[in-house]
Amino acid sequence: MNSERIRGLLCVLCLGLPAVAAAAQSETPSVMTRVQREEDPELGDLIRLALENRKVKGEQTLEILRKVTQSYAQIKLLDQQIAEIARKAESAKLPEIRGELLLAKVELESKRTTELANLRETTGVLPKLPLAEQPIAALRGWLSLQPIGDRVYVLNGLQPFSDFWPARRWTLVGFLSEKETLEYVRKRLQDKESLPMLFQIQYDSETEGRARDLRNKMISVAMETHSQMDTEMRLERISFTGSGKSTFFVRQGKITAFYTHAILRPDGGPGFLVTGTVAPNDLEQHILWRLLMPRNIPLTFRVEYDQASASLAGQIVDTAKAVIKRLGIDDLAGVEDVLVEPIPEAAFLGRWTGVVRGDIQAVEIRPDGTCRVTMGDRFGRNPAPEAAKAFATVEGVWFQATNEIIIDIKDKNEWGSDDVYRVRPGKESLIVERVTIYPQGSWHSAGGPPMVLKKGE
Repeated sequence: MNSERIRGLLCVLCLGLPAVAAAAQSETPSVMTRVQREEDPELGDLIRLALENRKVKGEQTLEILRKVTQSYAQIKLLDQQIAEIARKAESAKLPEIRGELLLAKVELESKRTTELANLRETTGVLPKLPLAEQPIAALRGWLSLQPIGDRVYVLNGLQPFSDFWPARRWTLVGFLSEKETLEYVRKRLQDKESLPMLFQIQYDSETEGRARDLRNKMISVAMETHSQMDTEMRLERISFTGSGKSTFFVRQGKITAFYTHAILRPDGGPGFLVTGTVAPNDLEQHILWRLLMPRNIPLTFRVEYDQASASLAGQIVDTAKAVIKRLGIDDLAGVEDVLVEPIPEAAFLGRWTGVVRGDIQAVEIRPDGTCRVTMGDRFGRNPAPEAAKAFATVEGVWFQATNEIIIDIKDKNEWGSDDVYRVRPGKESLIVERVTIYPQGSWHSAGGPPMVLKKGE
């Protein structure tokens, strides 16, 4: 439809406007007053926003003022015209007239979209978009969803939310069917107290297709509930998880577990879950965190113990099984226990010196759980600024597993977490490897060849 036809339709629709205008003219402020003052609050806000964002001066200020006012007036006029054409189209009896009116409405909507784009450019405004990234500080809801098989492992985030993953807490919604998952998503999106909301959909190479399909269906739910402007649907590939096993090392009646950071407790209580000794009466918190950390599932708890700690190992096994059963995730988590003959602590004690180039030049391992480490030249490393410096001597601590120890000297890596050093006995030597502890509690090589240390004087 051309512009002449649209103007003709609008003339018919607006025949009654002159009488209304004449009646209101006597109450219209003078031209001088209208030039000097802008009493429309919405237009006033747009002008202020444009001047703040564009930071213009002099004649450019007047140009911005003109452009904002013209675009605003045009958009308001188009709003009225579109609304009037829509009303006439609904009441039109002839299909031909209704069709022409609807086509005119579409053309006017296109003009309005263009004028809105002009106004955004003039005011320097980036509009909020559907399904756009939601600031964590503004979130009121956060869900983690991980497709596993034909079901979905759903965790609900607890406030306050944090952009630092060890400071987040979660509760289990359930291991749900897709239908149950979508029903739960719809329920949360219909609850305005949950918005804005972030959905993190976790996937691996086997579940990527299912994750994308689930995301598309969740987007449809967001559109149905008109919550797309307050919703983010984020797809995340699973990484930095672990070996699939979370190990408790039990020897001489003491439990040891390993963490990559100090972790917020699932119950929100005081203190943190950290690498080191686990108090038996606090065991459930350590088990719960492993199960409620997004991406950690599926998971097997492994209990390595010496003969003297058999009773304590049994307590760990029973507690882990009870927590798994209570959560209803028997298909996702299990427990295994392994009796080992531990390497004596004395095999690690003393002063050791490197025989080849490496991150560590020498280490003194003391019986009180402390150590002193002399760094090498850090050849080939690009450590973080807070990392141990080349050739520096630093104090640290060590933790005993069953057949090896872990040395921690707060050696920061480029991602901000600590690299630690795994120490195993060799033939009249110690084999040292730089490793990173993953969320499941397992450790993995952080790069570089193993270092060989010989016993010193």
